[in-house]
Amino acid sequence: MPNQENDIEGRDPLASPQPDKGAIDDAEHQQLAEILSLTMSKRTPRFDLPSPLSNVRMAEYSTTVAVARHQAYSDYSPYTSSPSTAVNSRAPSPTKELDEEDDPVTTFDRLNWRLASGFFACFMGGWADGVTGTVMPYLSAEFNLTSTLSSSLFAASTCGFFAGTFLVETILKFLGRFQVKRNTRSIFVLFPVFSKRHAFNDDYGHSDTQARFLVLVVASVIHAMYFIMMGSRSGFPVMFLAYVLSAFSRALLTAPLNAFFAAGPKQALGYGLGLASFGSVASPLVCQSIIAIGVPWYHFYYGSLALSAFNIAFLASMFRPTPSESYRERQDALGEARFQKSQHLRSGRSSPVNDIENPAASTIKFNFGAKPRSALRLALSMPYQWALSSFILLYCGSETTTQGFTVTYLLQTRHANEKTVGYVTSGFWAGISVGRFIWGYCIPSLTFTQRKYTVHACIMVAVIMHLLVWFIKSNIQNAVSTSLIGVLYGPIFPACLSMANDILPEEVHMAAMALISSFGSLGGAIFPLKTGAILDAKGIQTLTYVTVPLAAAIACLWTLFPSRLPCKTTLV
Repeated sequence: MPNQENDIEGRDPLASPQPDKGAIDDAEHQQLAEILSLTMSKRTPRFDLPSPLSNVRMAEYSTTVAVARHQAYSDYSPYTSSPSTAVNSRAPSPTKELDEEDDPVTTFDRLNWRLASGFFACFMGGWADGVTGTVMPYLSAEFNLTSTLSSSLFAASTCGFFAGTFLVETILKFLGRFQVKRNTRSIFVLFPVFSKRHAFNDDYGHSDTQARFLVLVVASVIHAMYFIMMGSRSGFPVMFLAYVLSAFSRALLTAPLNAFFAAGPKQALGYGLGLASFGSVASPLVCQSIIAIGVPWYHFYYGSLALSAFNIAFLASMFRPTPSESYRERQDALGEARFQKSQHLRSGRSSPVNDIENPAASTIKFNFGAKPRSALRLALSMPYQWALSSFILLYCGSETTTQGFTVTYLLQTRHANEKTVGYVTSGFWAGISVGRFIWGYCIPSLTFTQRKYTVHACIMVAVIMHLLVWFIKSNIQNAVSTSLIGVLYGPIFPACLSMANDILPEEVHMAAMALISSFGSLGGAIFPLKTGAILDAKGIQTLTYVTVPLAAAIACLWTLFPSRLPCKTTLV
C-alpha cells in the first residue's frame, strides 16, 4: 500500500495518535454549543473564545493595551485617552457572569439643561394654545366667522393631534437610523432601502437620541410656522391649516418630551405640564395687554416668533446626542448584529451570504434597528390603555367645557361685570398651573397608593365646587370656586400619565402617553361642541347640568383604577 507507507513516513513520530474525524466533529459542535449558550446570556453577545489570561491579576493602574476582536469592523469609541479610574485587580468569579447580571444604570447627559429646554418647549405649546379665546372675537370680525366655523378650529386641532400621534412612532424610527461603521453622524437622514444590502444588514442601527433630537427640532420648526400663518391673515383656510400644523407639532413634541420627563426625576412631568398651563395663562394676558394699547392683534403672533426661534435653538443645542450617547448606541447596534449572527450559527447554516443571495433557501428574517412589533398597536391592545384614554377623554371634556362657558354663564345668569368677568378664565388656568406645580413638587414623596387616593380626593372636592357654582348665586363665590376647580384639576392629567407609566410595560410608554394626550384633545373638542348645542337649545342656565355629571363621571371612573401597583409585564 504505497499511499499508507507515504502517510506513515510523513507523520511526525512524536505526535500523538490522531482521533477519529467523527469524534472531532462531535467535540467541535459540543464546544461551539457551549460557547453560544454562554454568549447568549450576555447583553452584548460576542464570539471571542475564553482567554487563558482571564483570571490573571493585573496591576492597580489603567492600561492602554487594545486586543483585536477579529471582525470586519472595529468598535468606535469617542474616547482616545486611558480610563480615569483604576482597573479592578480582583479576579472575576467564574460563576458570577452566569448567575447574575449587573443592574442597568440609567445615565442622563445634560439632564438639567435638557429639562430646562423641554420645560420651555412645553411653555411654548401652552403659549400658542391659550391665546385662541382672546383673539377669537377679532378673528370672527375680520373673517366673518360663524359659531360653527369658529368651533371647527378646535376640530382642526384634534385632527392634527391625532395625525401626529399615529405618525410619531414611524417618524422616530425613520429619523433614528444611522450608519454603524461611520465614526461621525450626519444630520441628513439615511435611506438604507436604497443602499447595497449586506449579509446581516449590520451597517445601520437605530439611535433613540438622534431620533428624539431630530423630531424635536422638526416639530419646533413646524410650530413656528403656526405663528407665521396666523400673523399673515391669509384667510380662514390658512388659519384652519395653521391649527392643524400647531396640533401636529405639539403631538410630535409631547411624545418624546413626556417620555423623557417620565424617565427622569419624578417631579419633571408635573412641572412640564404645569409650565404648559402657565403658558396658557400668560399668553392671553400679554395679548390682551398689547391689544388694549392699540397694537393690532396679529402683531402678537409675529412677536411670538422671537420666542419660537429661541425654542428651536435651545432644543437643538441641548438634545443633540453627546459622544457618550453615540458610543453606547453604536455598541448596542454592534451587539445586536452579533446576536443575530449567533442566532444564524445556531440554526446550522454554513453561509449567511448564500442564504441572503438565495431567499428561497432561508426563512430567517433579520430586523436591525427597529422593534419587531408596533408599540402603538401593542398599546391599543391593552385594556388599561383604553381605560386611561377614556378617563382623560372625560376629564379634558370637563376641563374645556368649564373654562369655555363659565364666563358666559356668569354674564347671563349672575349678571357679572363685563370688564372683570374675563379674569375668571385666567383664574381657572392659573389654578391648574398651581395644582400641577404642587403635584410635581409632592410626587417624589408619595407612593402609588397615596397618589391614587390624593387624586380621588381632588376630584371629589372638585365635584363639590361644581355644585356650589350651581346652587350659590354669587359672582365672587362662583369665581373663587372656578379657580379652585382649576387647582383641583391640576394634578389629574400628570397623575394619569404617571399611572400609565406605572402599570403599562416600558416598551409602550411613549405610544401610551401620546394616545392619552390625543384622547384628551378629542375630549376637548367633542364635549364643548355638544355642550354648545345643548346650550343653544335649552339656554345657558343648563351649563351645570353638563359640568356636574362630567365631574362625577371622572370621579367614578378613577375609583375603578387599581390602588396598588399591579405586576408589570415585559414584552418579549
